[in-house]
Amino acid sequence: MIKVYHGSDHIIKNPVYMGGKEDNDYGNGFYTTEYEDRARDWAGLNGAPETSYVNIYHLDIDNLKVMDLNDHGVLAWIAEVVAHRGISDENASIVGTRLVELYKPDTNNMDIIKGYRADDSYTQVIEAFLLNQINLFEVERLFYKGSLGNQVFLKSEKAFENIQWIEAYSVELTEEDKKADLYARREVSKFLSERMKAILLDGFEVPGITARYAVQNQLSYQGNGGYQNAGI
Repeated sequence: MIKVYHGSDHIIKNPVYMGGKEDNDYGNGFYTTEYEDRARDWAGLNGAPETSYVNIYHLDIDNLKVMDLNDHGVLAWIAEVVAHRGISDENASIVGTRLVELYKPDTNNMDIIKGYRADDSYTQVIEAFLLNQINLFEVERLFYKGSLGNQVFLKSEKAFENIQWIEAYSVELTEEDKKADLYARREVSKFLSERMKAILLDGFEVPGITARYAVQNQLSYQGNGGYQNAGI
């Protein structure tokens, strides 16, 4: 049994199976987190000041099939997000489709999926990776920098049967909280902008594992963020 939190603009006592949208990070389901401060931030940033709530639940995972994407590496996480969210840039989409074919884990029989959260503004990081503007290590670093946090995604009907609402409370972010989030997003955008400038004007070549390298080589995740060429 774990305690999970959901930030929202309303109180949700009974999450509805298949009541979301397919183009969210991991598909249609219910998104929660084990970190109360993250749920508080999500509620405050996405809801109106007078209607922002943190919902608290008990989730019994003892008999559920749980996949933690952090155990499968950043490539698996990127592939999972791209498979559901899609990519607007045509060139990035070509690479993204191939990345999904190579690295998306099989989540069909999973009840719960854990992994990074990627909101709309941070999908620019994934797109930059697919366009070979940043490497895999930088993707991970930028998501840590943004502090979006990890999420617990309820995928199956069985998972929805195992969640129980406890209570909810209203929240309102301080100006400092809002400024911190805005600063983090600006820092990410600034890094990506400076990287593109370096590529276009200085001929900078991105080192490490790029999307091009990942689709040209069969990479195997070794844990602790490391990959090796499975063909070697």
